[in-house]
Amino acid sequence: MKKRTRLVVILLAAIVLLCGIVGTEAALAKKYRIAYLSPSFDISDAWERIWIAMQYRLDELGVDYELITLATSSHVAHEEQLSQVESVIMRGVDYVMLGPTAFDACVPALKALGEAGVPVVVYNYTQAHEDPEARAAVIQYIGFDHGFGGRLVGAWIATHLSGKGEIAVIYGAPGPISDGRGGEAIKVLNLFPDIEVVFEYYADFNRMKGYEATNDLLMAHPDIDVIYACSTTMALGAASAVAEVGKSDQIAIIGFGCTGEELEAIRKGTMAASPLRMIDDSGVGIADAFYAHMQGKKIPQIWTGPFVMVDDYEEGKKWFEQATRVSKPIMGR
Repeated sequence: MKKRTRLVVILLAAIVLLCGIVGTEAALAKKYRIAYLSPSFDISDAWERIWIAMQYRLDELGVDYELITLATSSHVAHEEQLSQVESVIMRGVDYVMLGPTAFDACVPALKALGEAGVPVVVYNYTQAHEDPEARAAVIQYIGFDHGFGGRLVGAWIATHLSGKGEIAVIYGAPGPISDGRGGEAIKVLNLFPDIEVVFEYYADFNRMKGYEATNDLLMAHPDIDVIYACSTTMALGAASAVAEVGKSDQIAIIGFGCTGEELEAIRKGTMAASPLRMIDDSGVGIADAFYAHMQGKKIPQIWTGPFVMVDDYEEGKKWFEQATRVSKPIMGR
């Protein structure tokens, strides 16, 4: 009787295992329709690198998929992004990678995706939404901790200034990204009584607005020591304005992300430093999240990657090669 019971248990276990394998194979046998929705490809090349790395990993995993790629006309085109979300729902997508135009602005989009039963990866944020309906649609939040990057920048500036000097901060748009990148840097700098923030401005992650803000800054504070522009595009705009007045060797320009353009500016001496992200890893992470969900596996709510503070071109080049090991061979830069 005991042998018979043991045999029945073994057979049941085998059936359960077989059903799981068959279920997984069936899930991966279908062709998935995946939407990649970014807040403009013009902000920096990061969104293109993520797009490439995600596809590379999906191909590597053997996922059969059709990719729909859409980008908003600007980083603050919130209604446009909601319309794009509604359009891909109508097209019957199975998964969405959403790079929100703003953290709070994407709540209606997430609710719409949740109601449609479409799983979402939210990119560029490492915190979950408080709204339970919005949060329920998200299988994972993927990005780099903006606050940690901001604190790295704050520490670098304090060291660069030896604890004394004047700085300006050019933010993107109001919200968690600016609070992290800019706000956390300022918290570090507030520990140094002889460092003063004399200028703050929101430039919407826009290169021209960063350039114009810097021109205004230089008129009001010609002896500024450091300009921290909290994104690639704004930093490059600021660097252009400073270079035009011949002060690149006097004013340190700090960016965020250390993209290829930023690294080249560091080589030229028009920028001083930038925190580099292992950007391709995050694109791979998006694909891994989708794949795990296809298999019915449990997924951590948050994925976050590391930063490296770069202020030397040769050292930064080594880190950049590692960070873009998937995307660079395809993009050629």
